[in-house]
This record gives sequence, structure tokens and C-alpha cells, in this order.
Amino acid sequence: MRLRPAHVLGLAAVLAIAGLAWSALSAAPPEEPAVPRAAAPPAEPALDLSDLRRAEGELGEDVALERPEALAGFHAALRRAAGGEGQARVLVYGGSHTAGDLYVGRMREALQSRFGDAGHGFLPLVPWVDHHWAWGMRVDEAEGWGMETVGFKHRDVGRYGLAGAAYVTDEAGAFAAVEADTWGNGRDASRLELLYDRRPGAGSLEVWIDGRHVETLSTASDAPAAGRAVYPVSDNTHRLEVRAVGDGPVTVFGVVMERDAPGVLVENLGLVGSKARHQLLWEPRLWRALFETRRPDLVALAYGNNETTDTHLSIAEHEGHLREVMARIQRAAPEASCLLIGPTDRPRIADDGSLVAREVVGELSEMQRRVAADLDCAFFDTLAFQGGLGGGVAWLAHDPPYMRPDRQHLSREGYLRWGEVLTRALLDDFP
Repeated sequence: MRLRPAHVLGLAAVLAIAGLAWSALSAAPPEEPAVPRAAAPPAEPALDLSDLRRAEGELGEDVALERPEALAGFHAALRRAAGGEGQARVLVYGGSHTAGDLYVGRMREALQSRFGDAGHGFLPLVPWVDHHWAWGMRVDEAEGWGMETVGFKHRDVGRYGLAGAAYVTDEAGAFAAVEADTWGNGRDASRLELLYDRRPGAGSLEVWIDGRHVETLSTASDAPAAGRAVYPVSDNTHRLEVRAVGDGPVTVFGVVMERDAPGVLVENLGLVGSKARHQLLWEPRLWRALFETRRPDLVALAYGNNETTDTHLSIAEHEGHLREVMARIQRAAPEASCLLIGPTDRPRIADDGSLVAREVVGELSEMQRRVAADLDCAFFDTLAFQGGLGGGVAWLAHDPPYMRPDRQHLSREGYLRWGEVLTRALLDDFP
């Protein structure tokens, strides 16, 4: 069987049954629909940053980062990459905005076009929604796996790995695979890494690369530990498959596909329904062991939208959670630059049927600005990018719409615009 936060049945169906699906599968509050999924964009030539220009009168204001000097370490890594001497590594955590890989994918495409393509980076090995889509890559429709993540019924600390989701099976023949797509940047890799959990009594996995069985990997150990199997390959497109042997339960977290070449990695660690405080329930030693292998130069957090429905928590409580998450990240990667990406506007329907601003979005945005200032992080004011609190109303009315009818997620065009503006903001002070 497969356990998913929701099944993507097309936008109309998602909007109609989102509450039921999310409640039944315990992955996120009933109000939040599944990851926004649009048809994969057509193949396009790689972007040059000079192509990312805002058309006259188009929504999506250019917004400068607050405290851009906080990105000095990241900019140094970009200079090394531009000189052919290293890589600049970016990790992005967030909820469904991030998980859809549209704004993050646009950032990856633009940065790699200028500074070099170091690969795609992290991918979940098992899709968390049907037809899971990642820019330039494919995640197969796996069989025989369940997913464990933080949700209504999972409030204890758990072994959720690097990105907050563990995929488990004890079925012989359970299958999962990821591979390069037929278009897009970041598709080549010269090193594949399988991230998994090692536990007493755990079973084995067959690992296949490009249709060839390369090993049968035991995931058993005397004590719980992070597992990481590394496979050097030719610098090309590849497919990695795993098949459970059935001699005990196995848990996988994902796959990393990267190149031993100068350039940029922009790794999408977003998860549908995720909130900042959820990271506090990821078993810290396991998370840190896997996180440190990614060697980030910039860690970005894009939380806040899912928190808008947490009426049982105060802004001060949200702030405490975010500060603790940031403290964990800064302890694990003390040299990395940090960026907080503020929440998007989320209009609500007033009693008279009109669309009005949701004030808590502004409060969460101001809280994140305050945390960023205290922790020496850059801050991107997404509300300012959208024209201010309540700007989502204009985004809904735009032709084509920049926001979806659920009034929370953006359209494909809106996400791509966000990625373009974020990229320009990241490079505003870059020489």
C-alpha cells in the first residue's frame, strides 16, 4: 500500500475534498489542500539572469532583501563557483509552497545558468502525492511504501530524516525509483547517495542503478543511526531504484543526485503541510547527521502559511518555535548564511462575502522579520512582493491568475514570478 498526505486528482477535486483527505490521512490541518500541482512547464532554454525582467505593469514587485550583508558567506561560495573552484549549496525548507518545486526550481535554474550546474540535490525516494513532480527529475509511482511524518496523530519525536518524511515498508518487492527527466537543468549527476535509517532488526534493500543491480544493502545495525550509501557514477543522467528484500522492515528518506563539478545546488526540502515547529519533532541526532552531509552555504526557511490556522497558538509561541528551529540549524551549520522567506498573503472571505486581508499573516511576517534581525539572517518580505497585506486579492484577479482559488497557493505563473524575484534579491549585493 501507499500512504500519502492526499491524492492529487486535479485542482477542482482537490479543492472539493481537501478537508476530508487531509483529516483522514493526518498529515496537515483539514483546511490545507494537497501540494499545488500544475502540469510540468514546457521545456525551455536555460535562463540567463538577464532574462528575469519584470514586464511593465505586471504583478510581483521587486523587493530587496533586508540585511543582505547576512549573505556574505553564501556570496563567497558563489564567487568560488563562478571561478570554477567550488560549489554553492542552498537548502530550502518550507511547506507546500516549497514542496511544489516551482519557485525553488526557478531559483535553481537561474542560479545554475550563471554559476554552473552542480546537480539537483535531494529528492524524496517515494512520492508524497500522486504524480509527484520535481523540476528536471521524476519520482516514480512507488509501490508498497507508507509514509511517516508529523501530523495530527504523530506528535512525538520521530525518525523523520533530513526533510521530515520517512518511507517505510516490510513488504518483499516494495519498489521505489527516481530518475532524470527528459528536459530541464540539474539532471546530470556523478554521485548518487541513498539516505536511509539503520535500526536493530531492520531488513535489506536491493539497489539498482540504470537497470543494473549494484548491491543488496543491509539496513540493520546494533543501534539506531543515519544510513548513507554513496555510489560514484559517470557524469550523466541516471536512474536509481530500490526494492525491499522482505527480510525485515526498512526505512528510506531520499536520494541525493549531484555532480563533482563547480556550480550551484539548490535543494528542495519542502514538505506538504509542514510548519516550523514540526522540525522540533524530527529526532535531532538523526536529522543533524544527515543535514551536516549537505554542507550548506545558505539555509532558507519559508514557513508561516500553515501556521495561520493555528488559532490555539499565540504569535509569541510561534516565535519561540522558529527561534528554536533556527538555533538547531545554526548549531549544525555555524558558517552558513541564513534567510527567512516571509509568508504569502492569504485572503479570507468576510461575512459579507468580500475578500479581506487575514491579519495574522501580517503578524507572522513581522515576527519573522524580528527573528531574522536578532539572528543575523536576511529576510525577504513576501507580502511586500505581493503588494502588501491583502495583495492576494489582486493576484486572484490577475490575468492569468497569480493565485489559486483556494486563496493560499499560487498559480504556476505566480510561483515562477516569486522564484525570479527571490533570485534577483539574493544577488542584489553580489558583485
